[in-house]
Amino acid sequence: MFRFNIRCEIKELTLKQPFTIARGTKRTVPNVFVSLSADGCVGLGEAAPNARYDEDASNVTAFIESLPGAFFEEVSTGEALAAKLDARQPQVKAAMAAVEMAWLDWWGKKQAKPLWRMWNAPSNATPPTSYTIGLDTLEVMQDKIRAASTYPILKVKLGTERDRAIIEAIRKITDKPIRVDANEGWKTIGEAKEQISFLARQNIEMVEQPMPSSMMDKMKRLKQWSPLPLMADESFKGGEDLDEIAEAFHGINIKLMKIGSLVKARAVIEEARERNLSVMTGCMIESSLANTAGALLGLWSDYVDLDGHLLIKDDPYKGMNLDHEMRAVLSEKPGLGVSVSS
Repeated sequence: MFRFNIRCEIKELTLKQPFTIARGTKRTVPNVFVSLSADGCVGLGEAAPNARYDEDASNVTAFIESLPGAFFEEVSTGEALAAKLDARQPQVKAAMAAVEMAWLDWWGKKQAKPLWRMWNAPSNATPPTSYTIGLDTLEVMQDKIRAASTYPILKVKLGTERDRAIIEAIRKITDKPIRVDANEGWKTIGEAKEQISFLARQNIEMVEQPMPSSMMDKMKRLKQWSPLPLMADESFKGGEDLDEIAEAFHGINIKLMKIGSLVKARAVIEEARERNLSVMTGCMIESSLANTAGALLGLWSDYVDLDGHLLIKDDPYKGMNLDHEMRAVLSEKPGLGVSVSS
């Protein structure tokens, strides 16, 4: 039996540029970093809480600090830890993800093996990641796209009165595939249909969360009509009925900070496959620590959107690398394969 010591600290991560979506603008994010040590090994984890889900650095740290000293001593598998964390109330998903992440990293280091090998992943490389273009003036958005010339796929934030103008401005400078994320920005089925009809003529690969998560009945009608694949983001946190999700969407966007567990996410991916739902692994604004954990899920995904670490100025960690195709590639280092940036 090992004696564990868990610590957490809040680090304010500064973005390279203000990042704007339909709900607001961020210039910094206060993420919570976890270290879990026992028997000479230290596991690392990260929480990127999001106000959309009523989480912040304060309730993340409160959850982590509430864990008793002996919490990990009877844990021998990731599944056992995920169950113990899931039983604690009130739940704070970003905190749960960070704690589990740290234990899995510790466990892999203890076994001196990379997690992707221990989990029998089909490969150590994900599909190519998209690169997100936040809302801004048309000229600035065009500049951001030029600066992202090495990325084969763009993800563009919409959900504004300028949506058509934004896409038209982007199409003036690039014909790359675009994934659109409306972030619940279209409030009626008529507006959603009008926007999607336009987007279908613009080499758009998919549309993420076109309408508010509260409008599931309208989303079901929209899916029956839509000429483009629709992906659930805010509508799918992790515990929803996948049969109902499949009535309203063609796929799901799994984010660790929403679902709260790598172990659960793996199981959900298998369940999604049974329902012919495509799977995207996404992220919040995170460092390379959490994004590397996300890349582990990305090995089983159809699409990945793991660019959160690329949006911050001074990434405190280094982990997975992006190859020339912009695929996230996990290393042979033990655990998650993440280390502190020098």
